[in-house]
Amino acid sequence: MASIKSDFGYVRKVFRFMKPFAFPYSIGLFLVGTQSFLFSLIIGTLSSGMMAAIMDRSIDAVIISAIILVAMFIGYLVVVGVGIYLFYYNEARAVKSLKRNLFRAFVSNSLESSTASHSGESIAAINTDANIASDLFGWVARNFLDTVMGIVFSGIVLFILDWRLGAAAVLVGLFGLGIQTRFTKPIAQISKDRLTANADTVKTASNTFAGAIAIRAFNIQDKALVTFDADSKRIRLLDFKRAFITMLQRFFFSVQFWLSTVVVFGVGGWLVYAGHLDFHLLMLAVPMSATITFEMGYIGQSYANFQAPIAGAKRVFTILETGKETQRPSEVLQTRTGYHLRIDGMNFRYQNAETDALTDIHLEIPENQMVAFVGESGSGKSTLLRAIIGFYERDTLNMSIGGQAFDSSQARDWRRNFAYVDQSCKLFDMSVKENIAMGKGGKAVDKEIITAAKRAAAHDFIESLEGGYYAPCGEKGGVLSGGQKQRIAIARALIKGGPILIFDEATSALDKDSERSVMETIKSLRKDYTILITTHNLENIETADKIVVMDKGKIAETGTHSELIEQGGLYHNLVAAPPNAAKTDKD
Repeated sequence: MASIKSDFGYVRKVFRFMKPFAFPYSIGLFLVGTQSFLFSLIIGTLSSGMMAAIMDRSIDAVIISAIILVAMFIGYLVVVGVGIYLFYYNEARAVKSLKRNLFRAFVSNSLESSTASHSGESIAAINTDANIASDLFGWVARNFLDTVMGIVFSGIVLFILDWRLGAAAVLVGLFGLGIQTRFTKPIAQISKDRLTANADTVKTASNTFAGAIAIRAFNIQDKALVTFDADSKRIRLLDFKRAFITMLQRFFFSVQFWLSTVVVFGVGGWLVYAGHLDFHLLMLAVPMSATITFEMGYIGQSYANFQAPIAGAKRVFTILETGKETQRPSEVLQTRTGYHLRIDGMNFRYQNAETDALTDIHLEIPENQMVAFVGESGSGKSTLLRAIIGFYERDTLNMSIGGQAFDSSQARDWRRNFAYVDQSCKLFDMSVKENIAMGKGGKAVDKEIITAAKRAAAHDFIESLEGGYYAPCGEKGGVLSGGQKQRIAIARALIKGGPILIFDEATSALDKDSERSVMETIKSLRKDYTILITTHNLENIETADKIVVMDKGKIAETGTHSELIEQGGLYHNLVAAPPNAAKTDKD
């Protein structure tokens, strides 16, 4: 019972997306839901009328029956046609709304929630799970209403003709319902496993595409194929199980249907023989009874098939209801005076972690200073920068800009103060111009784009590309060199207009010449921006206004390069260490 209650809870959640289109959808659903009864009524009326006319040997009655049949058939086509249009059109609108909300959840959820699941699962959720979940207001709702109306209206007709015919049809229907519901549990489990297996297949494909270079470099094409084949075999086995159970369902369904025909003909024949029912009315009763037994058996079958959309809905709402980034309505920020960054006792722990990643961080960063963060792998450098930019919703971050305290419920407003460039340097599969304009939500004009590119020392090489600013960057910027991608990313950061620039290992993937060139560009920006930077190459930050040395999530030392060297502490050891002794990290 608890499981059924939970299932219908997800039905209500999915139907919320139909609310804006409820009126036309309901009309369409009602009209589509009448088709089984109307069809049975037309066939029954035709059979009964024709039989009565033939028994009366009346050609006029035959003609009248034919005219009535044509009129009913035309009415049937009109009703069902209008219903189908209203139903499917508004179903498509609701599916669009569901997918839009799902996609919005991906881009609006907190960073921790977004990165906790594999990108392949997210893609599967939009492409597969949302479509399957939307079946709840699609064929599931249509078949349910069709079934209920068929049973109710056909039952009324049968009990009007003779209660014994109605009772016989209902008893056979209940027998079929009992058999069909036996298949519910195994089909529910198969549906759940099938969606998981499909998501795993998408994850495997996503990993393969993302790791195309590594797969070829290590000659592991066969390994990738074996993994994909294993995922596909799992899906194939589940489909075989589903096909076998469906075969059993259909077999018993056919048995029930023919049993119904035999029972109704037997009971009806006896009633005709006993003089309780006219023979031509028996011809009307047969399709009515078939509808009842068919639809009652279909209830059990439908509930079993209903498990796939429920499984899809559960996966969809796991994303829609988990880890959403809170955002109160924006308020005018009038208490801020400048962009002085202050951190006064920051503590941070990742979700489900047992220890803090950052502990008791105290830091003052005046405007227009270049502050570098260094430390061994796992020391907390990148975590600190991501916390500063507001990627994590915590009330323990204890930081402020110009006297305005960080409020986790207004993290998006807080992030307007920052522009961010990391080592992965994600570029979109669009033109250079469009990529730079994304820093301003895609609304930047040409003059702003060119100005930002010049400040990032990117203008000259962009002009040399075939197509210039309209040249495609390719997926993840694949057609550009590392240095070119970084410069475009810097231009994108500059066009945003945030007063604080964050460079998180932004040069780690570059060769020496490109790294030197990009660092010159970054240093040239310090007179106009506050710059926070992490780098594996300590030579790049010797001229920083302040160097913050991280160790195990805490600030171990702060000072200028010369001050820290003179102290002979952790920073001195890092500088004295052999090159590449401390690798870049994503702590």
